Amino acid sequence: MIKLLARIGRFNSVVIITIITALASVVVTTGAVLLLNSNGFDIRFNLAIPLAAFVSIIVAAPIGWILVGLLLRLYRIEKDPGELASYDSLTGLLSRHAFFENANRAISLANRERAAFAVLIIDLDHFKSINDRYGHVAGDAVLRLFADIVNSVARRSDIVGRLGGEEFGMLLPSTDTDKALEFCERLHREVARAVLKYQDSVIRYTVSIGLTSSTRGNLDNIENLLAHADLALYQAKRDGRNRTAVFNYATDQVAAS
Repeated sequence: MIKLLARIGRFNSVVIITIITALASVVVTTGAVLLLNSNGFDIRFNLAIPLAAFVSIIVAAPIGWILVGLLLRLYRIEKDPGELASYDSLTGLLSRHAFFENANRAISLANRERAAFAVLIIDLDHFKSINDRYGHVAGDAVLRLFADIVNSVARRSDIVGRLGGEEFGMLLPSTDTDKALEFCERLHREVARAVLKYQDSVIRYTVSIGLTSSTRGNLDNIENLLAHADLALYQAKRDGRNRTAVFNYATDQVAAS
């Protein structure tokens, strides 16, 4: 059954399920109306039948979309068990290994096309103090909230992964330094706007970002770029946190934004 859904696709599967549900609802409603009318009720077919079809369509379509999506996701994981390991279980972002693989593929493509791209390391400031004060359950909730924020501002083409602990990596394709800085400022604003209500407390936090970008050609790989972005992150921490610092390849120096 799942193989059939995978073959015809999610949209077509939902359409078929919705049509079958509507037809079944009409048949059942018709039988019920005939039975009730034969026992003295006066129910109008021209109202009951269209209403039954309409309600079934409204209900079946969204539920079918969700269920078919889940079934297809399970089918893909069953076909490729490695897919499950590609995602961080806490945040739903790419795992460290999967991030490195996807980022290096994107870098190779950018090098072939001579396109700009940017790499970020993002670290949650004073995260240990959140765990110490509120507990690790609250800390996990903060990490999930941050992942949601990143997903809300990232483009579909952006690659986001959890590198470990409270540290995250991003690769922004077709993005120069100025555009990457605009993205970082937007991320800072969204983090400042979002608060986590945990039990009787409100938890706020900030992030520091190390940024580098490159159009240098085929010498680039994610390991080298992250190492330079990490130097910028260290500078952002030294400068007071809650800010972005940039590693500039032209000068081999870090500059605060």
